[in-house]
Amino acid sequence: MTRNATGIGAYLRERRLAAGLTPAHLAERAELTEAVLDQIETGAVAPNQPLLQQLFDALEVPIWYRKHIVVLSLPNFFTAAYGPGPDVPTPDDQADLHSLPDPACYQRMPTQDLVAANSAYERAFPGALPRGNVLEWMFLDAAARRVMVDWAVEAHLLVDAFRILSPLAPRERVEEIAERCRRSPDWDRMWTTEVRPADLPRRRLQVRDPASRRVRSMSMRVYSPELPERPWWLYRLVTIGRTR
Repeated sequence: MTRNATGIGAYLRERRLAAGLTPAHLAERAELTEAVLDQIETGAVAPNQPLLQQLFDALEVPIWYRKHIVVLSLPNFFTAAYGPGPDVPTPDDQADLHSLPDPACYQRMPTQDLVAANSAYERAFPGALPRGNVLEWMFLDAAARRVMVDWAVEAHLLVDAFRILSPLAPRERVEEIAERCRRSPDWDRMWTTEVRPADLPRRRLQVRDPASRRVRSMSMRVYSPELPERPWWLYRLVTIGRTR
């Protein structure tokens, strides 16, 4: 059984446990009764938007991740109406990806598995290959530290997203990724500390070209393909300018 078996309720329970809160403490923070909280966590009641906002606030879930959580916790919302989407990129999906001039990739969340990447992405991030994992590349591939100018900040942002969203992924996959990344001495420190609010939403990414060594300032854009839904998101890095 995967962690997202009961959707948003299971996610909220996981976050409560991770925060070290009892049902009574969370109910008090969110101005709910324990009975209502129990119904939400067990999936008997689906929280409406104001109630979900109260719970997110009480659990101190960063605003940056809240939309992702809702989308990932309701994976069948659109497939019921339009049918399931492809499990791997179609030729049209690949053509769309490779038509982009700047680095772009398809990535599964919240595990950050790399589904496909265009040639600009592969040049910018050597070693980050399709069917790999972005977290593992960031922590275990020396190239990551060479091309990411603010490696520590960017790595911490990735870990923070993984930590907060991981209750929505299969437990076995989460543990597999964490165990591999733990080979890096930086992993445990970042896993157990939260990102500073000033770092969210993500600032511009500073990327050093592996060949020329010039640094590009890039803006990250995230898109969710629709109709039908795909089990991956499009990550696109748009060049804003060269800093040096």
